[in-house]
Amino acid sequence: MSALNDPILYISGPPVFHLPPQLRTKEEVEIVVDETIIEEESTSIYEMKKKISEKNIAVFEKLKFLSKPFQRKVYRPLSFHMVDGSIIQGEVQEVTDDQVIISTNGENLETYPIHQVNKIFWRGSILK
Repeated sequence: MSALNDPILYISGPPVFHLPPQLRTKEEVEIVVDETIIEEESTSIYEMKKKISEKNIAVFEKLKFLSKPFQRKVYRPLSFHMVDGSIIQGEVQEVTDDQVIISTNGENLETYPIHQVNKIFWRGSILK
């Protein structure tokens, strides 16, 4: 081996071999439950999310970011422009998969569906 072909990182462990895609096979799994056989082709590691528009995903990610304690203190005041045209000023307290809890006036907690939030403004400009 030359100096260019020497491995850069040594890891103590068993060797790993990768098969080319044409040699890979799909194995069927049989599960026996109460003497009945259930055949499954594959299992998923993750759960498919509900179909949400890209705009709602962007708003959801912004709301998740703003729900963290440090961001709550830094990003003040926030204005939430809703789909119906109303404007709500407050802080994001909690975000679930489909709802956001906004604290208005420091005490009042109001719950809104995420798809109702159209835009989020901070200091007069849209939060990016």
